[in-house]
Amino acid sequence: MIFIVGGTGTLGQTLVRMLREQGKPVRVLVRPGSMAKAEPLRKLGAELIRGDLRDQASLDLGCRGATHVICATSAGDDRRPEARRLAEYQGPLNLLHAAQKSGTCQQFIFTSTLFPRNPVGYKFVWAKLMAEEAIQNSGVPYTIFRPCGLFYEIIQRGEPLVERFGVFPIFGSGKKRTQMLAMTDVSRAFFNALDNPEALNRTFELGGSEHLDFNEMVAIWSRIWGTKIRPLHLPIWLMNALGWALQPFMPSAPGIMELLEFSYDAMSCDMTETSRILRLGRLQTLEEYTREYYINKGKPGVA
Repeated sequence: MIFIVGGTGTLGQTLVRMLREQGKPVRVLVRPGSMAKAEPLRKLGAELIRGDLRDQASLDLGCRGATHVICATSAGDDRRPEARRLAEYQGPLNLLHAAQKSGTCQQFIFTSTLFPRNPVGYKFVWAKLMAEEAIQNSGVPYTIFRPCGLFYEIIQRGEPLVERFGVFPIFGSGKKRTQMLAMTDVSRAFFNALDNPEALNRTFELGGSEHLDFNEMVAIWSRIWGTKIRPLHLPIWLMNALGWALQPFMPSAPGIMELLEFSYDAMSCDMTETSRILRLGRLQTLEEYTREYYINKGKPGVA
């Protein structure tokens, strides 16, 4: 049995679908308010457990008999300090304790993040690193993944602004290079780590096949979209000041601005050994991802 926490998120849903297509038994923790969102997972044959990361009893139930426990949590749009702490540190530790108590967990998989080369200014980085350290010292066999940003975060989340205003906001100059990748490639890495002895007690950085800056990504998107998308460069200092100014009315604002600044930072990793161990092969490019996305949407003129 594979127990997934964060299974209703973007990564989690893709992973559940991949596991069920291969006939793997899957159990998913679902918050009470997300049961409707989890219905497609039930239809795939996943077992749903009602609860959350604060509810130790639900975590214990989910881990009971589970041989693999996957933590794919994220604070999402709720970037208040307490929500971030739960999703990025305390919640994963609660899940780790449940996996330890179960006595059946053969592999604990944790979703961290690919860090910029100088990540010290980002508060949530420390939460991720402390969670990683606790997992490494737990005695439970583990695999830690540090994925770069996802194409999904550019295309799907940016699409409403592009459709309405024809612009895509970029923090800073947009010249920092990063190694974003497709959700399916991240899910393949998770899938191929299961029961892989070379993946045990290892930390893997995950990045795509291209090192692109954000201006180049917008240009690729424009070409597939068929309409000019203008990059809208926003000074980092201004956006951070705006985040703090909005905090009394929108408690998540400073955290959202920090996450955006982080997302536009330079990130890269060497995938040579990771690709060999996890049998990843060729990774999808941004152009391929964008074209596939619009073909699936039925957008005219995309082929």
